[in-house]
Amino acid sequence: MRLKLHIHYITKFGENLFVKIENREFAMHYAGSGFWSVEISEIGKSSIKYFYFVKDSAGKETASEWRKNHTLKLNHSTEVYEIHDIWYGIGNAQPFYSAAFTNIVNKRNKKKCNDEIHEKILEFRVNAPTISKENSLAITGNGNISGNWINVLKMHDDEFPLWKIKIDAAKLQFPFEFKFVLVENKTDKIIAWEEGNNRRFYANNFSHNEHKIYEFETSLANVNSWRGAGTAIPVFSLRTENSCGAGDFCDLKIFVDWLKKTGQVLLQILPVNDSCAFFDHRDSSPYNAISMYALHPVYINLQEMGKLSGENQLKYEKIKNRLNKLKSVDYAKVIKVKWMFFKELFRLNGNDCLESASFKQFFNENSFWLKPYAMFCVLRDKFKTPDFNTWKNYENFKNINTHKFEKEHEKAIRFYFFLQYHADRQMKSASKYAHKNGIILKGDIPIGIARNSVETWTEPEYFNLENQAGSPPDAFATKGQNWEFPTYNWNKIHEDSYSLWIKRLKKMAEYFDAFRIDHILGFFRMWEIPLQSLQGLLGRFNPAFPYSAQELQQCRLPINSAYLKPCFRYDFICKMFAEKANCVIQTFFDKTDNDILQFKPDFDTQRKIDNFFKNKHDEQTETLKSALFSLINDVLFIEDEYKKNHFHPRIAAQSSTAYRQLDNTKKQIFNSIYDEFYYSRNNELWKSEAMKKLPALIGATNMLACCEDLGMRPDCVPEIINRLQIMSLEIQRMPKNRNADFGNAATWSYHSVCTTSTHDTSTLRCWWKEDRTKIQKYYNEILHLHGEAPVTCSGAIIEMILTEHLKSPSLFAVFPLQDWLAVDENIRRKNEDEERINIPANISNCWQYRMHITIENLMKEDDFNAKIKKLASRKINNET
Repeated sequence: MRLKLHIHYITKFGENLFVKIENREFAMHYAGSGFWSVEISEIGKSSIKYFYFVKDSAGKETASEWRKNHTLKLNHSTEVYEIHDIWYGIGNAQPFYSAAFTNIVNKRNKKKCNDEIHEKILEFRVNAPTISKENSLAITGNGNISGNWINVLKMHDDEFPLWKIKIDAAKLQFPFEFKFVLVENKTDKIIAWEEGNNRRFYANNFSHNEHKIYEFETSLANVNSWRGAGTAIPVFSLRTENSCGAGDFCDLKIFVDWLKKTGQVLLQILPVNDSCAFFDHRDSSPYNAISMYALHPVYINLQEMGKLSGENQLKYEKIKNRLNKLKSVDYAKVIKVKWMFFKELFRLNGNDCLESASFKQFFNENSFWLKPYAMFCVLRDKFKTPDFNTWKNYENFKNINTHKFEKEHEKAIRFYFFLQYHADRQMKSASKYAHKNGIILKGDIPIGIARNSVETWTEPEYFNLENQAGSPPDAFATKGQNWEFPTYNWNKIHEDSYSLWIKRLKKMAEYFDAFRIDHILGFFRMWEIPLQSLQGLLGRFNPAFPYSAQELQQCRLPINSAYLKPCFRYDFICKMFAEKANCVIQTFFDKTDNDILQFKPDFDTQRKIDNFFKNKHDEQTETLKSALFSLINDVLFIEDEYKKNHFHPRIAAQSSTAYRQLDNTKKQIFNSIYDEFYYSRNNELWKSEAMKKLPALIGATNMLACCEDLGMRPDCVPEIINRLQIMSLEIQRMPKNRNADFGNAATWSYHSVCTTSTHDTSTLRCWWKEDRTKIQKYYNEILHLHGEAPVTCSGAIIEMILTEHLKSPSLFAVFPLQDWLAVDENIRRKNEDEERINIPANISNCWQYRMHITIENLMKEDDFNAKIKKLASRKINNET
């Protein structure tokens, strides 16, 4: 058997094209005009997968196909396969190749295609993932190919999104003309013709037992009319009659039933990785995980794990009922109760479970992360802290005799195996149920990992543990955000071909069809904050091109100590602290020779000041501490950590005292430096950083990639997101145009997810109360309503806002459950302030929101559900 491959691809000077078949590479031969070919013999397999890639003159790979999945099923009675391929790049239909569409929305019932065997076969292929289940791709043409344009030949979709048709070439009259058409399955009627002139096919030089395959592109594969609606809700916020104080994985199934009933297609949840560090409210944030892989045990449904003894079952029911009466989630109580019953169930069922075939399969597939995770948990419990730096004799994972440790702590380790097995089983069951009911499950991958986590303990080389990640000031937090995560050592991660992230994403793909990339801006550049800072204002972007002292001198703003260290006039501090000024000055400041005050060395960082007040939490102390923190931030430039005598303009420095003390000329110079640094100087650098990282991560799985691209967004971000076909995020009240008050929904990209609120913002009803001037403008200019805006946001206004989003071009409109419920004034929560999920500026926020109505009761609200279905259907059908 011989295999002849042909492809058209324009290379740069010095580059050559290769094809990789299974694990073998073959150099292709250039035939001119961009055409490449290669002939290969002795293909011994019944089916093969292959892809094309480019190498430069040094042998380095410079490009490869985005979808590495050309497939060919071989018939060994065929002597020659001649294939004319198309390069699989990223196109506008890219999102439709994801699992969200190929496995859910446009999923085909797998049916075997029984092709007739001919001596000479002509096969046409088209990749067309956008075609709905109700329709099929077909060809029609002149001559005897389809009865002279009268009939159609439907193509097979058994390898969807690949469409194929095989024709007996011996019976064809060459040359012939043809076109691809879209037909309705019920009637076989043509409902769309591809654009352009008729295609003309000449090749008739078939040899005996030859199979020729031609791949085509067609405009019918780029139909952009589908729209979908969905709901965003954290798992812990779900409320059912069977959950215990917080939502769990089994509750997802009942919520899927509600989504299906209301015509929605997507369920978006927050991260579900284990965050158990202290077993109290400090662990409640889903963005502070101790493992990149382990699921959170709090989401395990106890009743699905096995049977409790009679007495313990009664005890559990009593506690469950008490916790379910609470308005919100009491994380500490829920985790304490579940842990107590986890141990009882492990005692009863642990051995049998861990000897089962299904557990052994789970263990074999996950041991690479499961074993170090279990060790971490055992040591956290032993030392009563997740801070592995305090674990005597166990600080360095690589120095531990793991085999000996596992023997000595076998029971404790097996307990954590037991929990993760059940968490995995229940999450996969929920995922499978969502798929069965046509619901896309969208997960969330945090950009960071807890400083004291399994990965920072076992693989510290991938992290910069001397810094903290966060974000610059924005609408969420005027002081910036300090997430306290370590930043990444991207050079080391790149050296290892991004294996850390790829493994993480592949594990995630076992549960989800789509994922939200948290803070995608961090893949362009990360906001890095010194360990001694608690707020985010003293951070700087890494990587970046800071200004040298010489550059600043040339700009006529020579660097001096007053720009780098907080220093204040005596009368300014006196005025700021009033009657407390003398005590504050005496305690925290030193006076220089010219009556300028500077912080004493014992108080020259926010962390030192915080430590000084660590046992005081009264209101006066917090006010004083906040004032001192703001003074610590009061600088114009920050020296670069990696390059001496190079400086970053401090973010939002225009609000500082140091800036106000500049004369007008120097203010203009500083503003010019500031604008250049943050909006143009680093753009090419940040673009190249993103293109180093994101293609490998986006291409690691078949999940639909969506991103959170809010905040201080470099100009290069839209270009990269569009190039990689990542779904952007649109929020009308947080426009990406810095000069606009609100986003224009009609102009949003088709490749976007729009929403009204997120877990980090207020809900629509709370937003309505925040800024009367802004709301009045929104009421008149966006909703086009006359008169004064009402004080409270009625259900009718909520419906108008949702409709504004649903009519937008965005592929998905995904609303928080709170905003869906707000449409009905009889169903929605009476106190809207209880619906806030997170306050980004407050790192101690407890993530307590829980539905006020059970999903079972929500399912019975027929009028409300009919209204939501009508709204969601309006989105899907793209009605106006």
